[in-house]
Amino acid sequence: MKLYISLDDTDNKESFGTGKMARILAESLEGRGLVRHASITRHQFLIHPDIPYTSHNSCACIEADGEMADVPRIFDSARDFLLAHFHTDANPGLCVREGEGVPEELVAFGRRAQREVIAIEEARRLAERLGLLAWWHGETGQGIIGAMGGIGLRSTRNDGRFIGMEGIREIKGLVNVTEILEKTPITKVVTANGDRLGGSEAVNTLDWVRPDLVEGEIVLFVLKEEGEWRTLEKEKRKKKSS
Repeated sequence: MKLYISLDDTDNKESFGTGKMARILAESLEGRGLVRHASITRHQFLIHPDIPYTSHNSCACIEADGEMADVPRIFDSARDFLLAHFHTDANPGLCVREGEGVPEELVAFGRRAQREVIAIEEARRLAERLGLLAWWHGETGQGIIGAMGGIGLRSTRNDGRFIGMEGIREIKGLVNVTEILEKTPITKVVTANGDRLGGSEAVNTLDWVRPDLVEGEIVLFVLKEEGEWRTLEKEKRKKKSS
């Protein structure tokens, strides 16, 4: 069965961030045989003065294969992991749930968190009402909002960017589309306009292959600049920082 393990570390400037935390956690759970075939998506939430965050106000959601009987152990292991890596001033949150039948109310909660400021008390009441395996820590426990929202958004299969997935961190430099599709679970490479690239087309990955989850497909977006196809998200980041 599919499982979701979602966390928002609400890290501080000294910690290594929610995304890296999720990747290490996924590796740990896989190493212990608790989950298999893990992938991790990053989900962006509202940027607002009333919402504390370190850099981007995002969460990370792990989707993996696992057994229902192991869910309590997975939850305890993830909670213990976050406690072991707890940093002063952080307010981590964690939510674990089976992947089938995610309540529409949780999906709506995740979408609202992308456009509204949500009170922590509302998140806690919803977790209790839905019977979620949820945990929060720190002075406020603010991370529970992102952790719950991440499961809602990931379950739509139409939100998030993959930051952890088989093969994507090994694809580097200039490669053709066929190689990208063969070495990763990416299903297609498309332009910002939605046009699909053929297998012989070359892509300068800029060592940054981070596909998006779009209508159930794993899609790598590219743009053409200076006569070559380049991964889209890396270019956005470069332009934003320049």
